[in-house]
Amino acid sequence: MNRYWVNSCNDQQSLTDSALVLPPRRFQARTILYPLLFLALHWMAINVTAALYLVVYALSNSKDIPTLDLFADSVQLNRLLVEHYPIISVLYSALLIPIYLLFLYFQQKKNSRTVWFGRAAASDFFPALAITVGLLGVINIWFNLLLRIGEKYELVDRLMTEYVETAGAFSPAVGYFWLILGISILTPIAEELLFRGIIQGELRKAMPEWAAVVIQAIVFAAFHWQPVQVSYVLLPGLMLGLLYAWTRSIWVPIAMHIVFNFLGSVLPALVGEDETLSQIVGTSQLAFILIGILCLVFLWRNTAARRRQSAL
Repeated sequence: MNRYWVNSCNDQQSLTDSALVLPPRRFQARTILYPLLFLALHWMAINVTAALYLVVYALSNSKDIPTLDLFADSVQLNRLLVEHYPIISVLYSALLIPIYLLFLYFQQKKNSRTVWFGRAAASDFFPALAITVGLLGVINIWFNLLLRIGEKYELVDRLMTEYVETAGAFSPAVGYFWLILGISILTPIAEELLFRGIIQGELRKAMPEWAAVVIQAIVFAAFHWQPVQVSYVLLPGLMLGLLYAWTRSIWVPIAMHIVFNFLGSVLPALVGEDETLSQIVGTSQLAFILIGILCLVFLWRNTAARRRQSAL
């Protein structure tokens, strides 16, 4: 029987590794079926919620915009979808989060390797947030590189233009309340429960942790479908999965994802066109690249030390 180290949460030490006897790691049909099932559920929830929202919106505004005219005009329909996406994200996330939590709760009863809900130590939590800010600095460098490449290659320029249009969903057109609640809070929670909680959890039961981290990151990036977004989401996906594996707490990647979305999507909307503030934010993120690397090394050493100590 395989043994693995699980989180034992208490007030003195929020992450303690304990040896428990668990079923051996083995590949089963559920290793593929459950992730695919919940990915399909997530995709359907987004699209069905968006469709129903637009129908209700059209009917409630039929005096100003004839319903048939709205759905016949793809440009106007897409504009409304982008502008109202923060509200749509609140609705579908509120639907999915309880479903994911219930699934994880009952799966944990059968196999505690499925998900780790333990509280993270402050020595894990705050370095993880610093790593998140550093990731944004790396992504800023990547964006600048893509812009330069786009000056020479039409395909890259077109993809960047498409991304900017997609990023319009992060505008405060429907109000900052919905933008913060939907994009910065509920969407990260739903996605972490799905990708790190369910998908990485199922993969972990069938393969080594490092393989589960890599595969879930690839799936996480691919799920965002837009090529530019896929290119920069892969690295955060790896870090979220890795820090989840190291800290043994789902709350760490949830907090990281919330900070990532707030600083990367909501804060730029709050700053607006103020060039001075934009430069301050961008420079701060770049400065955190080195800090993030140091924090990553610190967490790696801490994790290795804890596991050596618990093996004694």
